[in-house]
Amino acid sequence: MLFMSDHPKAWIYASGSTRARTRLYQIGISKYYDEIKGDFDIFGQVAQSWEPFERGKEYTAFLVQQKTTKVAI
Repeated sequence: MLFMSDHPKAWIYASGSTRARTRLYQIGISKYYDEIKGDFDIFGQVAQSWEPFERGKEYTAFLVQQKTTKVAI
């Protein structure tokens, strides 16, 4: 959260050095998903494609970006 508040347009890429480590990242994202989905867009990599993160689906990497708020004028 602190990093993203200082770098609101940054993308965070995460992939484990092993399949087990990547799975650990996925478990962590799943555990806190309900708390973070309102503030962040989270994507999982399947083969060479990125898709919105879904619990229970196996991914090889993750991308996270802070959601932008649109102000109505």
